[in-house]
Amino acid sequence: MVGIVVVPHETAADPTLAERLSPGDRERLASLDRAARSRFLAGRAALLRAAAAAGEPDVVIEALCPDCGASHGRPRATGASHPLHLALSHAAGSAFAVAARVPVGIDAEPLDTPELRRAAVDALAPGRGDALRRWTAIEAVLKADGRGLRLAPDAVLVQGGHAVLRDRRYRLRTTTADGCLVTVALGQRPSGGSAV
Repeated sequence: MVGIVVVPHETAADPTLAERLSPGDRERLASLDRAARSRFLAGRAALLRAAAAAGEPDVVIEALCPDCGASHGRPRATGASHPLHLALSHAAGSAFAVAARVPVGIDAEPLDTPELRRAAVDALAPGRGDALRRWTAIEAVLKADGRGLRLAPDAVLVQGGHAVLRDRRYRLRTTTADGCLVTVALGQRPSGGSAV
């Protein structure tokens, strides 16, 4: 299973990080206020560290939105020696990132999430068991799929350590990190070798 990289938003960013940003990310960074800048830079730092841990220390992160072309879409690693999938989540003042050679998604929710939000999760994605565990699994799968919440959450069927979205299976790992419940979803390789 891939490792989770956690970077607190308030961590001082590496001064060389801005040099590694894509042109779209530099433009986006220039438009952000201080708090949003810290959040954004922590996310990019986490993604770059996850890519380096996966053996790709020199990638550039691109995050073009498929609808408007701005740099706020799904993160992609450009310049990797082999396909590398990235995923990012923010919760409780930290950025959580993963990188893998198969489709991957991640989601984090604070362990102290109020009961009202947990009830809203149950309304959006009814099911058995802990609402936060179910929700982080669903969001991680939707991110790994690439369409995110463009699909209805109830399209994901969570079955213990696995989930199914249409005809695709994902392996799930849930853990706690930095005061959050964090789930990673990894696309499974069928016997033919390509990830689904």
